[in-house]
Amino acid sequence: MKKQLLALAAVAACGAALAQSSVTMYGVIDVSVGKTTGGEFGLNGGKSAISPAQSYHTPTRIGFRGTEDLGNGLKANFNFESGGIRMGDGGPGMDFSREAWVGLSGNFGSTRFGRTSSFGTQGHARFDLNGISTSSAMDNAGISPVTWYGSSRRSTQLQYVTPTMGGFDAGVSLVPAGNNSGQSSVSVRANYGNGPLAVGYVAETKRSDANRTAQALAGSYDFGVAKVVAGYVVRETEAAGKGVYVGAVAPVGTAVKVGFQHARNSTTDVNATELFASYALSKRTSLYVDFVTRNDDRKSYGIGLLHTF
Repeated sequence: MKKQLLALAAVAACGAALAQSSVTMYGVIDVSVGKTTGGEFGLNGGKSAISPAQSYHTPTRIGFRGTEDLGNGLKANFNFESGGIRMGDGGPGMDFSREAWVGLSGNFGSTRFGRTSSFGTQGHARFDLNGISTSSAMDNAGISPVTWYGSSRRSTQLQYVTPTMGGFDAGVSLVPAGNNSGQSSVSVRANYGNGPLAVGYVAETKRSDANRTAQALAGSYDFGVAKVVAGYVVRETEAAGKGVYVGAVAPVGTAVKVGFQHARNSTTDVNATELFASYALSKRTSLYVDFVTRNDDRKSYGIGLLHTF
């Protein structure tokens, strides 16, 4: 309770200090029922597991973001985001472990310093057509750039991203050795988006001698009747592997979307196929069904209600 009160006090203090700024509270609420069965890596020794009142598609979270106009096109920005909120019992509270950074933006681009999402997440989450859900084929095959080094975030990270010019932007970030396995790491990203076409590249140098440079290249094209995606990923260790993925999503009427994604890790010989569908009750609320199966007989599905605010 004390930690929660301190966290709220910190947010209130930021709000008071930035009285001239714009501060927004936002979040995601995902309530669902999911089940996983079988597979070498299945839950409870391969037996089925049911997870009620949890976030199957995307983690339930709440955040506060703000910006202050400093004049001459310069702005100060911050973002605090808390995860780990359980819909079953309301615990465990806010710790802002998802996002906690401050930065500047202007004609030169933007900076962030603190705990923030990785370039693998910022650049390639959009190429996961189902929003990097629990059923993500890429994650289940072990080749998702979002979960390099076991996390979609980096602490004590300094990021710089250029302004978007003709649909193109690039960035570089640094994580010091003290927050890695004894070796500082550098990430670079390059994104291009123009109309229906999007292309992205990201690389992250090794954190220790046991690692290698992780890389990912992906692209998507929206034909109107369907959006297709394809990508190639090299993980941070040889054991983790490398592989390819493809996918497509299509609207059915104005409220329904259906899609599939398939990923193959050529090193570990794990294949994952994902099927998903959603029904939009409004711009902010939708019902969803996600299903994924792997070639080791592991299967998982989730049915839920997702609301954003």
